[in-house]
Amino acid sequence: MQQFLETTFGPEELDILDSVLEEWRSRRGLPKDSPDVELAAAVMLNLFREGNRTVETLKAAASEHRALSDL
Repeated sequence: MQQFLETTFGPEELDILDSVLEEWRSRRGLPKDSPDVELAAAVMLNLFREGNRTVETLKAAASEHRALSDL
């Protein structure tokens, strides 16, 4: 749990998150200011904190996440 709470986000980590979130958003045709995109960003932050720290693993975790699939 401590590692989850102590995750730091530098430029590389933010690039990974941005890349995966942007691909997810564009596939759904959502505007950047959509509440669904905000929710997806929060979910992806948590998935990253849980250890999905590469583009590939974060994409895989996001594709399996029920809330992101339902949006």
